[in-house]
Amino acid sequence: MYKELQTMLGFTPGNIALYELALCHRSNNMNSTENNERLEFLGDAILGAIIGEHIFNKYPTKPEGYLTDMRSKIVNRKTLNQIALKIGLKSIMKFNEQDYFLRDSLIFGNALEALIGAIYIDKGYAKTRTFLRKRILIPFVDIELLEGIEVNLKNKLIGWASKQGKTVEFVLLEEKLEKGRKKFQMGVMYENEIVTSSVAGSKKEASKMAAEEAVKILGITQ
Repeated sequence: MYKELQTMLGFTPGNIALYELALCHRSNNMNSTENNERLEFLGDAILGAIIGEHIFNKYPTKPEGYLTDMRSKIVNRKTLNQIALKIGLKSIMKFNEQDYFLRDSLIFGNALEALIGAIYIDKGYAKTRTFLRKRILIPFVDIELLEGIEVNLKNKLIGWASKQGKTVEFVLLEEKLEKGRKKFQMGVMYENEIVTSSVAGSKKEASKMAAEEAVKILGITQ
């Protein structure tokens, strides 16, 4: 694992225990001080700050709303998860591989955020910024392409319905415990009728997935 991690980072880690913690999902250790959830929290904040700085400098004349939208597209959970898989993070993570749900979930993007938190604690802000620029932004993030991608589909769906004089709501259809993990089924209710629903480990993620499907079903193009 150490050599793979060193290759992935592009530098020699100092406190290796920090990185091992960043790569430990709660399915492998439920204790919050012995899994990556706290580092994920920190990494999320650091990632947002560094990406915000990057976007701020790249677009010196763009308004605040544009900068916020672009940052959201880059730190989008699905985008981060795809990047995490591309850099090989899944192969060195510790998680319950018997759980089929986890194999195709977004935990790898979350672990990438935890890894960023570990780098920040171990090496500081400047080194973390260099890692993100050289190992994440340059090889994997096409900012020009992202400009044309609509990330917040929930707002898009609600805005579209409002223009039509219709109503759209996101409703919790079911909440259950499966293999010790909460699962939420969120539905998109259009004009008092459920048009689609999705299940995920959080209400937010289930709502996003349901919104994406609803946009397709309702034929929303703008």
